[in-house]
Amino acid sequence: MTRSRHSLYQGAGEGMLRAAVNLAGPDMPPWPGPDARLEHWRSWLAAVWADDTFRQTVSGASPDLARQVQSILYGRSPKERRVRRAALATARYAIRSTRRSAPFGLFAGVALFEFDDTAEVRVGDQHQAVRRPDPVAMDAAISDWEADTERMSEVEVCVNNLLRQQGGRVYVPSEGASEFSLALTPAVALVLDAARAPIQYSALAEKLAAEFPNTAEHHRAGLLAQLLRVRLLRSSLRAPATVVDPTVPLPPALREAAQNHVTAPDLRLDATVRLPKAVLTEADTAATVLTRLAMHPTGTPAWRRYIERFTDRYGENVEVALELVTDPEHGLGLPEGFGHVSEPPRPMTRRDRLLLELAGTAALEGRRAVALSGAMIEELEAAAGKRVVNPPHLELCGQVQSGSMGALDRGDFRLRVSTASRAAGSFVGRFWHLFPQAGARYAGLPTVEPGAELAQLSFHAGRVRADLLTRAPQVLPRLVSVGEFRHRGKGMLFPSDLAVGFRDGRLYLAEAATGRRLELLAPTAINFVWNNYTPPLARFLAEISRAAAPQVSWFDWGAAWTLPFTPALHYRRSILVAARWKLRTRDLPGRSAMRDEWAEQLHAWMGRFGVPDRVLVAEEDQHLPLDLRQDMSLDLLRAHLDASPTGVAVLHDAPPPDADGWIGGRAHSIVVPLKARS
Repeated sequence: MTRSRHSLYQGAGEGMLRAAVNLAGPDMPPWPGPDARLEHWRSWLAAVWADDTFRQTVSGASPDLARQVQSILYGRSPKERRVRRAALATARYAIRSTRRSAPFGLFAGVALFEFDDTAEVRVGDQHQAVRRPDPVAMDAAISDWEADTERMSEVEVCVNNLLRQQGGRVYVPSEGASEFSLALTPAVALVLDAARAPIQYSALAEKLAAEFPNTAEHHRAGLLAQLLRVRLLRSSLRAPATVVDPTVPLPPALREAAQNHVTAPDLRLDATVRLPKAVLTEADTAATVLTRLAMHPTGTPAWRRYIERFTDRYGENVEVALELVTDPEHGLGLPEGFGHVSEPPRPMTRRDRLLLELAGTAALEGRRAVALSGAMIEELEAAAGKRVVNPPHLELCGQVQSGSMGALDRGDFRLRVSTASRAAGSFVGRFWHLFPQAGARYAGLPTVEPGAELAQLSFHAGRVRADLLTRAPQVLPRLVSVGEFRHRGKGMLFPSDLAVGFRDGRLYLAEAATGRRLELLAPTAINFVWNNYTPPLARFLAEISRAAAPQVSWFDWGAAWTLPFTPALHYRRSILVAARWKLRTRDLPGRSAMRDEWAEQLHAWMGRFGVPDRVLVAEEDQHLPLDLRQDMSLDLLRAHLDASPTGVAVLHDAPPPDADGWIGGRAHSIVVPLKARS
């Protein structure tokens, strides 16, 4: 008999519903056969495109596809291959229009919900769309403006605090994972010194002219334009990430140009939802089990090695300036994998062996799911190692599966976990502008270090197109700004104001001037492991306080992930992870095979591995529902497999057909903020 355990977490306020807007998609005629001619594909596209709502929604989400379809329907006769690709893309959108809950344009939106004694659901049609400028178009317009000396005259600029100096050169992050470097010439050194704090562009140009009178004016202007282009200088035209509408600081002419190019809107759903408190209890339970089963209960190997290096070099009970610690020449630099994904091979662990045995046994017995017992959880927990500290807060994202409102109220439901976020606010932060009062509760979240102050981290995404994913209004009194144009002010901190220390087995962040401990909240769902989307220093600041805590996300199978099949893991009413299969290109006929031959081999593979007809095809963090009895789904799966750089398609068991019955059949997921119990 195993000992009972209390939940590690409790609710931290309102949750967020993410739901599809439409219950029905466009009417789709039969999918063209393998020998279909051009006119058959064009006819299929015309029928689907005739749905006004669908056409307008797709046009907002993917203007390029909309233009392509319009060209096919009304323009010149294109090649059959091009028409077929457009039909496949349109088919994906048609499926997602009703079966995808992730907020995206007019397809799906968000609403806040509460927990109560009984369930209540009302979804109207007065949804509110909030449009913002397209980041790529706005970046191009600002870059053109910054290249014009005359127009920049009264604009302020400052040095990007993400830059570093090494070996007589200056390095600054560029688009994605790339980095720009240039020689630290006397002129560059003057700019770095003069623009430490915001300075008017014309004043900076005058300083250059005074110091280098023999240099031609166009060369001095060219230098400043280059430094702005490579992001070594940041101008006040580029609004920091806490400004929800990035057109606010722009001159009228530039603002008007930016507002002419808008991106897919954020949608606030016209919905009132209350869920039974039993769902919150199940979310607490699922988060507790995922924490106990984390692969790295004392932090990732990269962070553990970094902590060892820090203590070897600096010792305990000492605080070192952040800029010195992260300097690769004079300090430690950043942990392994920050900037470039890398993880050295690790030995097979006892946890790996237990999970391999569990998955292998399920496969041999023909079981798609394994019900975890308390004893199994304790054995896996012990195999991974003892936790020192739990994450102080996080968010759990999942689907409430129940056939009706009555069943939900009776407790007849399952919570299918999609993932957990690294911290509260990660999933919902970018929607705070839709719910002005929603962010206030985050100031009261617990911290790893007792008495530490929670501050908000603000930074630009590493790729321009992801800019809106890091924009969230300021909800905490203190702010740490990285890589942005900012003036100093009350509650404003920069990397130069911070220090790193070590005590009680953990690294911590502190304000250097006062010694006040800080823990940073980054309100963005961007995956930090995708380093080309997050400046490495921003990731460092967001993770350091939790470096010795388990990273709770989805269930990590460890070495068992290489298996062709892993079963679903259930605990009580929670599906902690769904059943998963790997379909490889080599398992099926080549590209030249006809559809019937390819489908026959696929269904034979499905029979051998026990794969159901209804699956979810994983595309990074998105899932596309397919019914592999249908020709359209077969072609979509084949196209996905052909496009895979690894030659692998990951399939998950789909939810039952009535899983969304309690919410009227509407595709949905919920985000539940949780905080650690005292």
